Amino acid sequence: MEPNALAPEFACPIHHGCTPGTFIEAAASRPPGQARLGGVYKSRRVIPPQPEGATQKSDMGARLPGTMPDSDAHPGKRPVDRAGTAIIVVAAALAAGITLYQLSRPGLLFGITPDISVWIGASIRLVHGAIPYRDFDLIQPPGFTLLATPFAALSEWIGTRDALAVLRLGTPLLSAGSVILVGTVIRHRGRSALIVACGVMAFFPAEVYALRSGLLESVVDFFCLAGLALIFDGDGFTSSRRRLLFGGVAFGIAGLVKSPAIVPVLVVFVLCLPEIRRRLVPFLVGVAAGFGVPTLPFFLLAPGSFIRDVLSPLSYIPVASRVSISARLGELTGVFAFGGSALVAIAGTVVLIAIVIAAFALPPRRKPSPLEWFAISATALAALAQLGPAYYFPQYAAFMAPFLALLLGISLARLVAERSPRVALAIATTGVSVLCISQLVAIPGVAAPDIAAVVDGVIPPGACVLSDAPSKLVTTNRFVAAPSGCNTMIDPQGATLSYGYGSAGAEHLWTNEVERSDYMVTSTRFAIWDIPPDAALRAYVSANFQLVRDGGLLFYVRNGFPHGDGAGAAPGSR
Repeated sequence: MEPNALAPEFACPIHHGCTPGTFIEAAASRPPGQARLGGVYKSRRVIPPQPEGATQKSDMGARLPGTMPDSDAHPGKRPVDRAGTAIIVVAAALAAGITLYQLSRPGLLFGITPDISVWIGASIRLVHGAIPYRDFDLIQPPGFTLLATPFAALSEWIGTRDALAVLRLGTPLLSAGSVILVGTVIRHRGRSALIVACGVMAFFPAEVYALRSGLLESVVDFFCLAGLALIFDGDGFTSSRRRLLFGGVAFGIAGLVKSPAIVPVLVVFVLCLPEIRRRLVPFLVGVAAGFGVPTLPFFLLAPGSFIRDVLSPLSYIPVASRVSISARLGELTGVFAFGGSALVAIAGTVVLIAIVIAAFALPPRRKPSPLEWFAISATALAALAQLGPAYYFPQYAAFMAPFLALLLGISLARLVAERSPRVALAIATTGVSVLCISQLVAIPGVAAPDIAAVVDGVIPPGACVLSDAPSKLVTTNRFVAAPSGCNTMIDPQGATLSYGYGSAGAEHLWTNEVERSDYMVTSTRFAIWDIPPDAALRAYVSANFQLVRDGGLLFYVRNGFPHGDGAGAAPGSR
């Protein structure tokens, strides 16, 4: 037996003549001087323990400064990183806590917030047998409609108002899950990078806003991060084709929820090109499965409507004035949390760009790893894509959160942590604390209207109701009608966009929907709805509906139908 032949294969103990922390490196063959361990030959060459600026292998064999020690230094055993785990757990808990805190504000659990009623409304229609694109217009892919069907089914027992509240109560878990995933992707880059990435993901202003309003962006972020956690192993791509396949599935589901997910998919596509068979093919197969399999039935049932609805560009929505570049930059960078002026937005953007450039340009210079290339490219392309359309909402910027979180964490690791880990930790902790405090200060001023009591006093349960905002129906249990033959509208603005603003198709659609309604509830006069209604439709409403004002709302009640004190029972079949 050769000396040290029985030494554990993951370490060279002190009593065998090594210094503490040294590791044995595996070898492919057995040249002279090697030991045979359990049928595997191990090299006698030892690798001294690495400090916090130490290096790690990328998938190309290079080692990256500022990363955790290699896990393959301990075959079969990963190094324990209790500090990293603690950071992720604390950040996830804070993300869930701040999301739950904003749900405690007046109206945010049961009241009216933008868009979310539209998306759960599509799921409710589906549960009742109506098919998206064939039976009603839906301007997004069917991903969220399918994901939210359990909540829609729940509405059969507890009503749409409470089902929406249950869905909202799930958003803290969604927020915490995204933080855990971004932490999983970047934890090998050290504690300072981990704090920054998890903190930005937890407290990015647009992300916090999206979780209480549109929600789609937050779901897309979650699945994009799930895909990244699967396809990346450290700073390089995983060698597992199965992980690449399932990572592609996650990205496909992200695109199934909302189309901007194509941006990170394109970045990964380019990065995988050097290894087409080993990386690109399994990834693309996964993307095709995640997006194509759930989409195909809806497309086959109504191909023309699917294309018309999903591919209607937001840039064609008529707007009185284009949202300024400075306003978009303020949302995309999150600096509007500290002030809403154009100067603050531009200055903040310049500072962030300068930090990233310095991180990659200052010595010691080295070629960016695949993960670093992804963070740079996805952040830049996602930002550019949001500067185009004339229409713009604050929740759109939430799509930037995961990519910006990774890029800022990596930049801090390269720029500061490799030179002074303690300074990097101080910067990361201070920056994330300021961002968290800014949200804690802003949330108390947030509230949403709850009109359920007013609607209950005018419109009987089970009536056929139409609104220019479906949130007025979902939050008041007036979205589902008892009689058959009622309107199936879920997204008035989206449907109008799909057919063309002011077009003959839009006029025909709205004429049909109004004729199949007995009540309409709105905050604005019907004559100035976003259809816009033509003279014939306005005349029809004037002749067949009476206007009732109550609680700051306008109710159009079909002649002969009860309202107010007489609205105790639902009308009979139409």
